[in-house]
Amino acid sequence: MIIGNEFSKRYQWVLKVIGALSQDDTSKPIPVKKINATLKWDRTEIKHVLEYLQELELINIETIGGPLLYGHITITESGAEKYKNLIDQE
Repeated sequence: MIIGNEFSKRYQWVLKVIGALSQDDTSKPIPVKKINATLKWDRTEIKHVLEYLQELELINIETIGGPLLYGHITITESGAEKYKNLIDQE
């Protein structure tokens, strides 16, 4: 697990990717494959980041596909709000 400010920047980056793909729709399923096409991380790394974002209630893991790789996720209302705040700070 990544600790401290470095993780904060990484999860914010992932949330920005997810937020952009969600198009402000909390019911839209987002393929993890599509997220990882941008991130280009290994399966274990993306799995840990997604699980952490789910613990923070910023995303929901909806379906699981393949070993160590989630199929689809959705952004939560609080995740969408956090995404908007991050974009406003840029």
